[in-house]
Amino acid sequence: MKIELQQMRTIGCGLTRPEGVMALDDGSVRTADGHGRCSRIDPDGRTAFYGRLGGLPNGICMDTEGNCIVANIGNGEVQSLSPDGRHTVLMTEAQGKRMFTPNFPFLDFAGRLWVSNSTDNPDIDASLRAPIPDGCLVVIAKGRAPQIVASGICFANGVAVDAEEQYVYVAETMKRRVLRYRIHADDTVGPAEVYGPEFLGKFGFPDGIAFDEAGNLWVAFPVANAVGYIDPQGALNLYAEDQQGIVLSRPANICFGGKNRRTAFIGSLGGTNVPCFEVPYPGMRLVHQEN
Repeated sequence: MKIELQQMRTIGCGLTRPEGVMALDDGSVRTADGHGRCSRIDPDGRTAFYGRLGGLPNGICMDTEGNCIVANIGNGEVQSLSPDGRHTVLMTEAQGKRMFTPNFPFLDFAGRLWVSNSTDNPDIDASLRAPIPDGCLVVIAKGRAPQIVASGICFANGVAVDAEEQYVYVAETMKRRVLRYRIHADDTVGPAEVYGPEFLGKFGFPDGIAFDEAGNLWVAFPVANAVGYIDPQGALNLYAEDQQGIVLSRPANICFGGKNRRTAFIGSLGGTNVPCFEVPYPGMRLVHQEN
């Protein structure tokens, strides 16, 4: 099952590195923007920018109050950006250790904010050239201070929690695989397990991840200019490929919205808009979505 390029469309305009993307019930879409801010794309495609976050906003999620939670990989802050453009800082360190490279936030229905920190090296390009397993996963739970719950990850990237909230999943980019950790009642996690293929292929460096209601874990592959999913049986299925980068320009994240959450919206490292296309199953509902 695949979708052709001509079946894709795009929304928004004038974006810079819209790596993170989130769809809202009102039909609008939020993205991160490389100029230290976020964007709001209305259903009619009108694009407006808001916030003065600095750094380099990366992955995003939404809370139940309409705030955009931003993992700012450029200045080492996890930020909460309100609709009026003001922001507060939620995290810069965990257990006394500076988190230099927050990559992706995920807020679950238990109120836990999971955040991947890609590497201890503030020089991200250097860490990608010579990767070592120094990434980690942090949880901010029930008003407690941030805690490191998993470490030894070789460039921790996208984060997702399954519908039952039994496991938290992390894209281990430089090992070209996805890890998962069982969530314990005290908000700690169990040991790492590989989820799906041990090796996702020569260009299978996973970035953003997201579940649909059928239990498929969707994965964005920026190096391959592709989007696919790991099915419940653990097999990788490629759904959208764009070798020339015409529509999918280094896709880095995926979220679901629109009617019945049957539309996938794609964040990217190289795009100036947001590609979108229909998917076989509804996306899993997130905390900010009611429908």
